[in-house]
Amino acid sequence: MKIIKTLLITLLLGGFANLKSDTFEQQEERVQIALKAMYNREYKRAASLFHQVLNSTPFHPMGPLGALAVEYYQNEGLIGYHQRNQQFLVDIEQALQIYSEQIKQNPSHSEYFFFYGTVMGLRARIQLAEKNYFGVLTSGYNAIRFIKKTEKLYPDQPDFQLPVGLFNYYVSISAPYMKIASRLMRESGSRSEGLQAIKAAADYGNYGRYEARSLLAYLYFYFESNYDGAYEYARKMAEDFPKNPYYAAQTADAAIQIGQLDQANYYLKRIEALLPTQPPRTQKDYQGILRLLYGSLALAQGRLDEAESNLIEFIKSYDYELDYDLGNALVRLGNVYDLQKRRSEAIACYRKAVQLNNRTAAVSLAEQYLKRPYIRS
Repeated sequence: MKIIKTLLITLLLGGFANLKSDTFEQQEERVQIALKAMYNREYKRAASLFHQVLNSTPFHPMGPLGALAVEYYQNEGLIGYHQRNQQFLVDIEQALQIYSEQIKQNPSHSEYFFFYGTVMGLRARIQLAEKNYFGVLTSGYNAIRFIKKTEKLYPDQPDFQLPVGLFNYYVSISAPYMKIASRLMRESGSRSEGLQAIKAAADYGNYGRYEARSLLAYLYFYFESNYDGAYEYARKMAEDFPKNPYYAAQTADAAIQIGQLDQANYYLKRIEALLPTQPPRTQKDYQGILRLLYGSLALAQGRLDEAESNLIEFIKSYDYELDYDLGNALVRLGNVYDLQKRRSEAIACYRKAVQLNNRTAAVSLAEQYLKRPYIRS
């Protein structure tokens, strides 16, 4: 990451002598504008602003993390997810080195421990995607260890609760060995407490509020079957960041599940309008997502042949980092077959969804529909 490499060399060789001097309020203003630009996919603007933050004093702890995040999002539409993850791991090490230097120089700034731990948490997230489970455990442990140093001093600060809340939630849906890890870290591993902490950050946080809202919509939708909650937070993000097709897609899918089909159509049209402005890889990804969403909408409206063709096409061409939407597509295709009285084909879909074993609500639904056919309510 060029921006972070430049700052790292400057800090290690010359300290702050060559950095522009501003007030913290000016730095904070840049950070807030940059965050909004990043979530709205205005990546060049966000990168430029975070670059200014990194190359000015006083040091703002969101600088390295923000630059790290915006580069990851920029790469999302340009390179494949495995290559992107490998590059992100390199960038993470550079950001960790910056925070490490700041902690050494300013040990009384306890908030720096939080940002160091947050970047460690990002490393755990990438290691999870790459199925490096030992790395997930060690990085996750170190993330919580550093974050808790700050949490003890600021127990009522929602931003500082977000990573711990996510950790507890993840532990609650994970294998038994992760529950042992939570006890070692003196964390509850409670699903409800995890969600409560994430919701506090979504409602009252500062730097983390947008990420928490997106995360809450994600967890509500894929793991909790709380489609009303998913719709509420996804829609907030879609309205705050109308140039980002991800939040429009989140909102559309949740809207379909709660029967808000006019709203689903509205956000589907928004995605279609945004696609020509996106990089080719992003266009390809969302053309696939549109097949899933139009297939799901057709199922909800009883147009079963159209639903079948869209869902089959989505499943055949599935090439995404996680298999959560694949599970949903398989369950919905099974629903189509049940409504068409094609029970053996429905069972085949539900079995494939169960075999994903990804702890999502789709797996539980598939297990239910293996026992009794789907019936439209």
